[in-house]
Amino acid sequence: MGSIGKILAALVAAGYLLVCCLVAGMAIVAVLGFIYPAMDLFNHIQPVLFFGLLALLVASPVFVRFRALRALALSIAATGFVASSAIYIPELVTGLVTRTTVAQAEQTYRLMTFNVFGRNEEPEAIVANITGVDPDIVALQEYSPGLRSVVHPLLTERYPHFQYCAGGERAFVGLYSRLPFEPLDADACSSSIMSTDRTARIIVRFQTEAGPAFSLATTHNDWPAPVPRQAEQFATLREALSTVEPPLILVGDFNSTPWSYALRGFVSAAGMMRHTYNLPTFPTLWYYLRDWRAMFPILPIDHVMTRGAIAIHDLRTGEPSGSDHLPIIVDFSVEGEGAL
Repeated sequence: MGSIGKILAALVAAGYLLVCCLVAGMAIVAVLGFIYPAMDLFNHIQPVLFFGLLALLVASPVFVRFRALRALALSIAATGFVASSAIYIPELVTGLVTRTTVAQAEQTYRLMTFNVFGRNEEPEAIVANITGVDPDIVALQEYSPGLRSVVHPLLTERYPHFQYCAGGERAFVGLYSRLPFEPLDADACSSSIMSTDRTARIIVRFQTEAGPAFSLATTHNDWPAPVPRQAEQFATLREALSTVEPPLILVGDFNSTPWSYALRGFVSAAGMMRHTYNLPTFPTLWYYLRDWRAMFPILPIDHVMTRGAIAIHDLRTGEPSGSDHLPIIVDFSVEGEGAL
């Protein structure tokens, strides 16, 4: 190898070592996210960290020809990989286990929760998606006034019961239902769509002739950063749910992945059970090269949770219909309705 070749090899090895340090450092910091909330932000990109470190481990012979430097790089990448695995793998493994119960019930309900994307240019596709799935209850997030003006008239005949909550900017939520419900909480609705609150929440109580009553809540949280804002949203949601009578099903866009201490802390403190294990829903679109382009979702930030006697019979993702999220479709029953 000539002198120029040695210099290039050294530069490549140094670059590889730097990348190993950066990615492994983020993985290690993420594990320690329980110490300081800002460190928890790295947990939201655990798939990138996990598979990135795995790729670095496999590619080391290609990029590092110096034995001592390769050993150093491998040890750094391996340490980061172990740290990432401790957070990422439990969710992955749990997701391989069925999310549903084998029990059957005389009365089941179908619910669709869907962040429709405030900039969605295909409102008719949203309606077609909903009518194709034919849910009994539809919870929509980022349901902007513009989308609502087109979608709402096409759904009201099928879903006579409706509630809308403007949370400011993109945090609009809407609830459609064939079943009558009683609103329980309106505190998260802003008086102006121009508000910077970016928090919206609907909580209702269903009382059906077919079986026991149950409660439902849907919400749209803001991004994980800045950290205090989402922490406050989780705290206020937990407080609002504390007075809601179970059985309760909670759905929505939480903008928080299951690897984060923030979401895990909320689930535990609120006494909820999360059913959306290893179920990526975002992003199905990404803006690059001056256009929105399709991509494969990698982040599970839309969730279904329950508290009390609710049985989940089926849970799956649907079609995006112009959104940057996949909808989640869940079939459930309220236990005590004649389970077989």
